[in-house]
Amino acid sequence: MSAAAARAVLEVSDAVVEFDTDGGRITAVDGVSLQLSTGETLGLVGESGCGKSTLARAILQLVPMQQGSVRLEDTDLGSLSPRELRRMRHRIQMVFQDPRGSLDPRMSVTALIGEPLRVHGIGDRASRAREVAEAMELVGLPALVADRLPSELSGGQQQRVGIARAIVTDPAVLVCDEPVSALDVSIQAQIINVLDELRDTLNLAMLFIAHDLSVVRHLSDRVAVMYLGQFVETGTASEVFTEPRHPYTQGLITSVPRADTESAARLQTARRLVLGELPSLLDPPSGCRYRTRCPYATDRCADVEPPPDLLDGHHAVRCHHHRAITAGEHQPSSKSMRG
Repeated sequence: MSAAAARAVLEVSDAVVEFDTDGGRITAVDGVSLQLSTGETLGLVGESGCGKSTLARAILQLVPMQQGSVRLEDTDLGSLSPRELRRMRHRIQMVFQDPRGSLDPRMSVTALIGEPLRVHGIGDRASRAREVAEAMELVGLPALVADRLPSELSGGQQQRVGIARAIVTDPAVLVCDEPVSALDVSIQAQIINVLDELRDTLNLAMLFIAHDLSVVRHLSDRVAVMYLGQFVETGTASEVFTEPRHPYTQGLITSVPRADTESAARLQTARRLVLGELPSLLDPPSGCRYRTRCPYATDRCADVEPPPDLLDGHHAVRCHHHRAITAGEHQPSSKSMRG
């Protein structure tokens, strides 16, 4: 099903999440909006500390938002009482990064997968057993592991249990927070294929968070690039990966290793586009948040925060100079705008 023809099941509008820390108050998510349709995967990428996981937890109402809204199937989750929110949770589920840490070590595979059905009061014992068996089959878990404990499973099998737990309640939205980063490389592709097949089989809407851009490109219909709590570029996977417009996106994509003769030159370009360390959220840069690392930054970037510039119906870029950079009319300076 195409994204255009699908029904929007998740809408996040102007989400703001703030935390008090020992050093002061930080804004981890700053005015983020997104929409997700049935049968669609939105890939969310960015460096550690940029706010990806915080946004995911805000969507699931696991951390409070100071501003904005989350609508799931036309229901404003922020307007619900705790009891009403509990009844809605089976429609939006999460797959966690660490499969071992997210599973109760004392429970068997079938008990773990069936627990969400019991918690949400879905079905009777017989129907729950059928749902658990079907979920195990969908994620590729053999029946012979049904009575095993998590410690008796491989890392890949543990994550399959986590995915089965997430889909057994028939959710509309699946939030995957770095679901393969803790797995061996040889297993990662298998889990990605499981998620890809489930998305199509169950017509799921999926928010897929990852730092591995090759995985995001394979799985995603659309991509959002996050930097210091904001989306700096959004678009279809094809647009973002073949025609990246924001200097940060260009640096991330260029830095992905490739077996070709241009790799050294590409990595040198990437180092130029992604300079230094991620600034502290306690004292974010004025204006454009990326300017302290951007070789294209000017005084305007320090003075004025760039609004999202919509190139077409999908592709948006938060950069003052991206059009001039693309046209070759704005060249990088010898150093970024510091301070």
